[in-house]
Amino acid sequence: MYKVYCDKWLLHNSSMDELKIIAPKLDLEVNKTGSFTFTIYPSHPYYGMLKKLKSIITVYQNDEIIFRGRILNDEKGFKNEKQVTCEGELAFLLDSTQRPYDFQGDIPELFQKFIDNHNAQVEEEKRFKVGQVTVKDPNGYINRSDTQYLSTYDSIFKKLIDTHDGYLNVRHEAD
Repeated sequence: MYKVYCDKWLLHNSSMDELKIIAPKLDLEVNKTGSFTFTIYPSHPYYGMLKKLKSIITVYQNDEIIFRGRILNDEKGFKNEKQVTCEGELAFLLDSTQRPYDFQGDIPELFQKFIDNHNAQVEEEKRFKVGQVTVKDPNGYINRSDTQYLSTYDSIFKKLIDTHDGYLNVRHEAD
């Protein structure tokens, strides 16, 4: 069973006719933000609650979160229905920038630095906690620097993933 929430409001429950969205489509990709699209009609009780770049959309399969993100676009159609496009929560890393830096240390330390800088710049619902970092440098030591103000997303990919491979995997846990 699938359920879709917009912030605290239940948008879709397949067992309740008044709480349905039309044509939901979920695209999940490795190391990409992913997307979720759907249509919602004005007769839906929470039609007016959807706010671009503000509302958090969460898709559950049974009781497990399979997508979490924000509304990127909501175009109105001929019958005032909204065609809603959401981007996954990795896109939150686009909302912060990394100031110029010189770094010497190991991969987990730089990744933690990127996430700490990101968390200091965004709202609580857009923050991340670092879990296990399993990518290692053969020397256990890297030198990185940057004079540009790249987004955290771009910094992680250009300074870590592009050079050492690896995957970003978001987990949802109690804390």
